[in-house]
Amino acid sequence: MKMKMMHLGVLVFLMVFQGYMGYAQESNSHAWPQFRGQSRDGVSTEKLSTTDWNQSPPKLVWKKEIGEGFSELTVVDGVIYTMTSETLDSISGFEFVVAYDENSGTELWRTQVDSMYYDVDGWGCGARATPSIDEECVYCFSGKGTLSAVTRKEGTLLWQVDFAKTYGSTLPRWGYASSPLLLDETVIMEIGGTENKAFGAFGKKDGQLLWTSGEGVSSHDSPLLTTIEGQQQIIFANGRTLYSFNLQGDTLWTYAMPFSGLTAIPLLVDKNKIFLSGVRTPSFCIVSVENNKASEFLTGPAMKNDFSSSCYYNGYIYGFHVAALRCISAETGEVKWTKRGLGKGSLILVDNQLLVLSDQGKLVLVDTSPDAYTEHGSIDAISGKSWTAPSFSNGKVFMRNLTEMACYQLN
Repeated sequence: MKMKMMHLGVLVFLMVFQGYMGYAQESNSHAWPQFRGQSRDGVSTEKLSTTDWNQSPPKLVWKKEIGEGFSELTVVDGVIYTMTSETLDSISGFEFVVAYDENSGTELWRTQVDSMYYDVDGWGCGARATPSIDEECVYCFSGKGTLSAVTRKEGTLLWQVDFAKTYGSTLPRWGYASSPLLLDETVIMEIGGTENKAFGAFGKKDGQLLWTSGEGVSSHDSPLLTTIEGQQQIIFANGRTLYSFNLQGDTLWTYAMPFSGLTAIPLLVDKNKIFLSGVRTPSFCIVSVENNKASEFLTGPAMKNDFSSSCYYNGYIYGFHVAALRCISAETGEVKWTKRGLGKGSLILVDNQLLVLSDQGKLVLVDTSPDAYTEHGSIDAISGKSWTAPSFSNGKVFMRNLTEMACYQLN
């Protein structure tokens, strides 16, 4: 009898454990845990229940004032994490990393991480970079260049590193904007420091510097982690050089780009090609990587990404060519279609559809067909300067303008 009860207990435990693991895997698959989503490519693998917004438009769940900033809204396990700011007077204030309930927008905690970055050109103040989330912590980077780690549950500050004071990094015009990349037990960052400290890795637990490499000043670009020819590579675009490092910080290859000042993150297209785009001539290039050697595959004037990154799908690149939404071929650079009227917007890819946010807060569902621009409906989702790309998790789209965030139910 005791043996039967023991077997029954083990069976119940296994069923509960498997159910929990299934929930955890499903939850993780729906997370948006870092800049541009799980793979930093602006792609969600979730399904959309409808692609006809004229019949079934998105429903507003909530809107909330949050303070100035441009950080994306990261979403993990029912909690939104982002960076906001609070003004004290015309020249001072503070930046915070903040957690909100996904379903209500209710603030759960906030932690001050730096004094407030003030933009002298009037584009908008506060943090530019997007936090990255792991199982225990939130890692964020302020507009003035302080890397911080706080606990997910309470927002307890664990450690901080001031890049300017510690490594001689120089504040770039319009503030620090490179979003942290999490890799195993490290935080990968563009440091912009002196003495071969352009890039580096910090220990998650204590913020200790583990390795550094390269020469270059701080820019506005974020690193990409990708796999090419079976090898994981950390990709940085800095100045006029594209860098690739292995997980230990050793240089795999470099490439002299035909332009500098990239803000849009490098984008993997096909299996071994990297798309790079900026506002200078030529407007884009695609680099082919074979046997750790990079060479030019294609250059052209057809896609000038300003501060918004492109998405890749099925042989085509979708992005904002300055202030026009555009589709181009990743093989030839040919322009397939162009749509004006959305300003300098942003976009993500969900269930092979484009979720496009105009720079004034209009949310549009667009087909990924290269044949023609096909719109499946739109809503005026949020008003004002909307320069931050939307996020998608658990059937909901999250977005922000300079001072406010909103959530809409799509599924």
